[in-house]
Amino acid sequence: MKQANPSYDKRFGFVAYGLLFLIILFSTYVHHLQPQILRVPDNGDPTAWHNPTLDQTILADGFTEDQRARFLDEGVPMGTNLPAQFASDLFTILLAWLCFVHARRHFGFWMASCFLIGSFVFTGLEETLWILSGRFFGGLVNNPLGDTAWGTYWFTRGGCWFLETPIVACLGWFFIAYTCVLTAGKAFPRMGLWGRAAIGGLIAVGIDMWMDPIQTSPEVMAWVWGKADPLLLFGIPHYNFLGWFLLIFLFAVIWEKLPEMEERWGRPAATTRFVGIILSLPLGILFFIWAWLFVLGSLLALLGVEQTLHIPGGW
Repeated sequence: MKQANPSYDKRFGFVAYGLLFLIILFSTYVHHLQPQILRVPDNGDPTAWHNPTLDQTILADGFTEDQRARFLDEGVPMGTNLPAQFASDLFTILLAWLCFVHARRHFGFWMASCFLIGSFVFTGLEETLWILSGRFFGGLVNNPLGDTAWGTYWFTRGGCWFLETPIVACLGWFFIAYTCVLTAGKAFPRMGLWGRAAIGGLIAVGIDMWMDPIQTSPEVMAWVWGKADPLLLFGIPHYNFLGWFLLIFLFAVIWEKLPEMEERWGRPAATTRFVGIILSLPLGILFFIWAWLFVLGSLLALLGVEQTLHIPGGW
């Protein structure tokens, strides 16, 4: 690995963190003060939801009659409590800072910053692409089982936002991804890069499988899923878990390739290539998962499945 360049690292940190701050500032303004631009659903009035409507969400299927009546009257739990949402942001920032400090001590400022900013932007772009594609194009197509694809999902809470993804999701992805990648490396030090990255992705999926059903329950409702996926696992579209694996797996490979890229091209060029991959890969993952959904749905249709297949908790 080439020698660290303090002057370059300082410029890189100033530009990268500065741009990230400005994007968050602008996105937060648009989300809270100009919600009509991105058609942000109203947390206080679920009857106004569109693409999908309330009845076109998986959430609606999980309501009891009392829960539905309370939800229509009160809206998303804590969905209009902005002070609590900003407080949640601060707590998440603290956890992310602790992970960043660990990464900086073990890998240096440049590598640690690439992991933090790269994972933040990587997941923020991916989530936003899915959210907006569902919001603006939901209801226009059917899945192979003949069910209308009523959008994808959206987050209901957040003080600060990156595009249309709350920073708590971006930072949460950072420290979960960092922990999973670090754990895989410590547990399997002799395994190759691709194997460690796969194990890190599987660890993340395991975490997500018990976390998401809680986070999307009527009591919490941190985000809401539209009806579209032909296969649900524990009430969650299965492509969510596929996406988690791919994101962690691919990001781990790209990040661990940074020293090799630096050795070959130098730190500035390695940074440019890393950023280019991070900015372009989310769109490729989006198209891959859409193609996978079509293939899976077609297979289920050939097997005679006529409606969304549910695999409930307890199996």
